[in-house]
Amino acid sequence: MSLVHERDIAAVAVQALVQEGHCGAVYELTGPQSLTQAEQVRVIGDVIGDQVRWEEQSPEEARRRMLARGWQPDAVDGILLAQAAMTACPAPVTTTVEKVTGIAPRTFRSWAAQHSHAFHRATR
Repeated sequence: MSLVHERDIAAVAVQALVQEGHCGAVYELTGPQSLTQAEQVRVIGDVIGDQVRWEEQSPEEARRRMLARGWQPDAVDGILLAQAAMTACPAPVTTTVEKVTGIAPRTFRSWAAQHSHAFHRATR
């Protein structure tokens, strides 16, 4: 996934609303790098100074658990297909945030640091 920081989304939206030349434009926004979920978990662990474990789950087990939580079968199947597609190749990374705002997009590490309080609660 090439995760995009919510502040970068907001910054692009502001520019699109207040500057000329954005009418009708369609922007694909991404963060500056494509990370696997295991890499995201490692970053979160680094940021909070704690070991965080990533456990792979078979698609069958994931499907069973989501259905047990009341998710609709069509939604579960769509999510699992999308997740499988992401493992086949890295998500694209665009330069749109920087082109529109003039500022490089924020990293996932910076996002995790800004939200570390939420992860501390989740790991206790």
